[in-house]
Amino acid sequence: PSSVGVGMTDFVQLYWKRNRGWPWPEDSWGLTPMYGPDGWCDTCGVPKHSQSGSLVLQRRGMKVEGAWVPNWRLDVICVEQGLAVEAAARFDVQTREVDWHPTSAGAATQIIVPTVGPAWFDPEELREATIARHGVDGATCPRCGVWRWMPLTFGFLPPVRVTQSLGDVAIAGSPEWFGDGKRAFRQVLVRRGLAELIAAASPRDFTVQDVL
Repeated sequence: PSSVGVGMTDFVQLYWKRNRGWPWPEDSWGLTPMYGPDGWCDTCGVPKHSQSGSLVLQRRGMKVEGAWVPNWRLDVICVEQGLAVEAAARFDVQTREVDWHPTSAGAATQIIVPTVGPAWFDPEELREATIARHGVDGATCPRCGVWRWMPLTFGFLPPVRVTQSLGDVAIAGSPEWFGDGKRAFRQVLVRRGLAELIAAASPRDFTVQDVL
């Protein structure tokens, strides 16, 4: 059976209500600046290594305020500079400056989401959940060999199996990948205090939801 690790109740889902901003270049869904031209799979969109460059967003239609999740990059959280300074002062988070194309829309920062733990979900429970929702569980990418589960969110996912390492971070991404077609994302858990800070600064973009 699934089990809850120490301090699991401190973690929540920072549920995004909408997407804002278009990563650049569009032909790589913004992945090339973040991981390099050979650092991601162009068949499934899964990165091959940790982020090594800055997210680049297009200026069009963007107003830098509060916090937001860009289109396509569903496990990426961006915040305006003042919020980034407060988050870094209060929580142990890593950040990276957001770049812009072709000109800056304002000072923005990406909160880096590290991958934590060997597994968050029991694979049999996850298989049952994805089949119940989609009729299939997932697929292995024919090019890079990564298995992606069909897209699910908390509420449809099985209980999280948390390792002790999750207690040491303020934000974490699952080692499991989810997605279909050329899109891929990880599940993200956020320490309650950080999630509440971000949601309060940007209530049109986020709400805090318990995962237990």
